Amino acid sequence: MSEPILLDESLFDEAFIPERLLCRDGQIKEIARCLNPARSGKSIRNIFIYGKPGVGKTLMCKWILKEYFSKQSVFVNCWSNRTTHKVMHSILLQMGQVVHGRESASELVKRFQSLGRKIIVCLDESDHLKDAEVLYVLTRNGCGIVLISNQSLPVSNVDVRIKSSLLLNEIEFKPYTKDEILSILKERSLYGIRSGSIDNNLLAVISAMCNGDARVALQTLKISAKEAESRDREAIIIDDIKYALKCSRKYRSSYLLSKLNAHQKIVYEILKKNESMQSGDLFKEYCRQAREHLSDRGYRVHMEKMVELGLVKSKASGRWKVYEIIA
Repeated sequence: MSEPILLDESLFDEAFIPERLLCRDGQIKEIARCLNPARSGKSIRNIFIYGKPGVGKTLMCKWILKEYFSKQSVFVNCWSNRTTHKVMHSILLQMGQVVHGRESASELVKRFQSLGRKIIVCLDESDHLKDAEVLYVLTRNGCGIVLISNQSLPVSNVDVRIKSSLLLNEIEFKPYTKDEILSILKERSLYGIRSGSIDNNLLAVISAMCNGDARVALQTLKISAKEAESRDREAIIIDDIKYALKCSRKYRSSYLLSKLNAHQKIVYEILKKNESMQSGDLFKEYCRQAREHLSDRGYRVHMEKMVELGLVKSKASGRWKVYEIIA
């Protein structure tokens, strides 16, 4: 039986935070510039970080908060904590408070206010917040806010009162280049893959095929190693990578689809069945299938978000716009 190829699977998991971050020096400096005042007890500049999935947004924020602000920050995922009640519940727990879950949202807010602590609150996947009032609560209490989103306008529907209190400093994360993905893969391979079990040319193949998504690249490398091991090979070959790429793309598609709301899922299923549709026809079919459909403007906003996620693409514009399925 061949020696194991995958030495440490945890190095390729989404939750893993490396000791150093590669290829994001500009963003690190900008985020640090905004957050550094907190180290001397001053107010930070609130930040809005956005970019497509797999470009390092969440990883970088977790790394910075862990390295420099571990005792004065909390991290909340708004995909699973969408309401003021759930956000405040998560914040209080991370601050060491006993919370039973039976308290009302207003009670949790009062408990938080009574602590009098000015912390940095990082809200990942902030575009899934159902109740933006929590942002006003946090800023009114002197907390610094870091919003992370796949979308470019997470607070577009927030009222003026909350927007004015945020004064967000926007930082964009663009997809990694092929060379940047390659450097990330080499770094993780150094400690997580047995030496000599994958050629740099094969790492370059993965880098070229993942469309700037580091999450997909790392998943592909991990699955490639497992596939080679299952076939009792001494090293990873191109067939293992081809198999792993298919698995990783399914993983990416599943991940992105999980981010869609009920309206977007209806539209996606219609488009998946037809592959390509003129925007007006797609909207009419969506209205026919949805019990309580969105307005034309709401539909356009939702479609823009699906395009940003990379699930669909659009051609032409205005009344001639056509949407096509990608994932």
